[in-house]
Amino acid sequence: MKNLIPLFLAILFIGAGCVFQKPELAVDSGEAIATPRVETFFAVVTAFDDAAKVATVRLADGSSEQAQAGAVSTMDASSVGNLFSLEGTRDPSTRIVDLSSATKREQNLLVVSPEPKSTVTSPLIVTGFGRTFEQTFGWRIKDSEGTVVAIGFDMTDAADIGQFGPFSFEVFLPALTSQSFTLQVFESSAKDGSDQSVVTVALNLLSLKTTSVSVYFRDTTKASRDCSAAYPVMRTMAETSAVGRASIYELLKGPSADEKKLGFLSQIPAGVTLSSLVISNGVAKADFSAALKPTRYPCVDGATARQISQTLEQFDLVDSAEITVAGAPFVASK
Repeated sequence: MKNLIPLFLAILFIGAGCVFQKPELAVDSGEAIATPRVETFFAVVTAFDDAAKVATVRLADGSSEQAQAGAVSTMDASSVGNLFSLEGTRDPSTRIVDLSSATKREQNLLVVSPEPKSTVTSPLIVTGFGRTFEQTFGWRIKDSEGTVVAIGFDMTDAADIGQFGPFSFEVFLPALTSQSFTLQVFESSAKDGSDQSVVTVALNLLSLKTTSVSVYFRDTTKASRDCSAAYPVMRTMAETSAVGRASIYELLKGPSADEKKLGFLSQIPAGVTLSSLVISNGVAKADFSAALKPTRYPCVDGATARQISQTLEQFDLVDSAEITVAGAPFVASK
C-alpha cells in the first residue's frame, strides 16, 4: 500500500496541473476564416425592398445579386431599371453585398468586357448594358486603318421599355493584317439613322493566324437533277478553335456580293440565328431560331438542310448533323 502512495500523489499533481495550468493559444486548424470581400461592379436594379433596403441587381452576364443599400442614399424603389456602378463588401454568410457607394450611370450603352487595351482571341465575347430604342443596338469591328471589316446587330435583355438591360454577344473576327483593332457599340437614331451613344474599345488580337472553313450554298450555274445540291465556298477568318460555330455563322451571312455574281444563293431565310451547337459522339446537334421554318417546297427545304449538314460534316469530328428549330426537329416538306 505504501508503494502506491507516490503513484496517487503523481496522478493528483498531474490532474491539478491540468486544471490550473495557464491557457495556451489556440492551435491553427488550417481552416480559412471567411472575411468580407470588396466588390466593385456594374448592375441594373431589378427590384427593391424598401422596408429592408435590399436591392436585387442584375449583372452583365445575366446573373443576379442582392445588395444591402441601407447606408446608400442614392438608391431606392425608384432605382428599378436604372444602371449603377456599385461598391461594397460581401458578407460571407449571407452573400449579400453591403454597399458603400452606388453611382447612377446615364450613358445609354456601356461595354463591361472586354476592357480597353485587352489582348483577345476569336470569338470575341462582348458583355455590357444598354438602354436603347426597341432594345436594339449595333456593333462593328474596325481594323487598324479605321476600315469597317465586320458589322452586326444585337439586343439588350431589358425588362421594359426605357430600362437598362444586360447584353452579351460573340464576334468571330475577320482575318486582320494588324493585331490592333477597334470594337464599337452604338445605337442608331430613330429620326435619321445617325450613330448615337458610340462606345469605342481599342483591342489587340493575340495572333494574326487564320482559320479557313467551307460554307455550302446552291450554285445556279450548275445543272443538277438534285435540286437540293449544295456547293462549297471558302471563308477565311481570324484563328479560332470554335470552327463549328464559326462556319455556321458564316453560312447564315449568306453569299457575299461577289459570290452572288458567280451564281451562289442561299435557301436559308435572312434573320435565322444559331441558338446552340453541340457535337457529341460524331453527331452535330444544331438548334436554330424560329425564323428557320419549313416551306411547302421540297427543293427549298432540302437545300436548306443540305447547306447546314454539309457545312457541319466537313469536320473530322462530325459524321452527321441533326437540325432543330427551337428544340423541334426541322422536317423538310415532301
